[in-house]
Amino acid sequence: MKRTIPILMFAAVLSACSSGSSVGSSKDTENTGEPSADNSSQRWVPTPGALWVWHLQDYDNLDVDENTEVYDIDLFEGAESLVKQLKARGKKVICYFSAGTREDWRPDADKFTEASVIAEGGLENWPDETWLNIGDSEALSGTIKPILEARLDLARDSGCDAVEPDNVDGYANVEETRGMISAADQLAFNLWLAEAAHNRNLSIGLKNDLDQLDELVDHYDFAVNEQCFAYGNECVLYEDTFLAAGKAVFNQEYYEDGAEGEIGQAQFLNNACAYFLSAGISALWKQGYDLDGRNVMTCPE
Repeated sequence: MKRTIPILMFAAVLSACSSGSSVGSSKDTENTGEPSADNSSQRWVPTPGALWVWHLQDYDNLDVDENTEVYDIDLFEGAESLVKQLKARGKKVICYFSAGTREDWRPDADKFTEASVIAEGGLENWPDETWLNIGDSEALSGTIKPILEARLDLARDSGCDAVEPDNVDGYANVEETRGMISAADQLAFNLWLAEAAHNRNLSIGLKNDLDQLDELVDHYDFAVNEQCFAYGNECVLYEDTFLAAGKAVFNQEYYEDGAEGEIGQAQFLNNACAYFLSAGISALWKQGYDLDGRNVMTCPE
């Protein structure tokens, strides 16, 4: 299951912005062709309890709150202009993109070859999105990695502080990925992603992938999760991993019609928040699944 996205409602309105930026060619910090060396002392590592916002669409409605530290926005939609405006307000910016799927509407979608996507590997609830075949070493090295490296270059050049690569647990979605991605394939891919981000002095968040937390916690700077409380409080798995390492865990819970994996507003406020606050998890609750920043709550202190 792809668990994805969303935001708080605040008072000070950021002017609407759009960007025509597209994925560029690989450049280093001096624009000479090679990625910069890893420098962990310069990377931002958000700490547990940091107040965040998750807003991946409809930036006409993006509000900026002076007390909110972290804004997680779409890499393509927010490239350059929105990132710069948020950073001018003193915010840390995480830039979202999908690392494990081809989204047909993205400007670089036509660069993925037929061999680089899994045949009949579409995501059930996400039209026009297909799992990448990271288990195919030739497709991985020849097509997938260069495209993702260009996206990381875009994130760096746009001024993003961090990236949130989504869909990095394809091995666990066997029905959709047809068993073509092993746990070993996924682990190697996720380790490569972390190194590639760090080589560009970008922090990186681990999205979901709960079964590989132990192997990846030392390589990722924070975690992003969807619905960990609703799914039997899987959030506890972060206690001895990311939280114990002093790294933030950003979580989003949803409610639409009471389906599996959803909790209502009352349960969020009266039950989940007590846990989130005690554990130091930065949690949001969203009415519906649209990524437009509306109808979102955070835990009251």
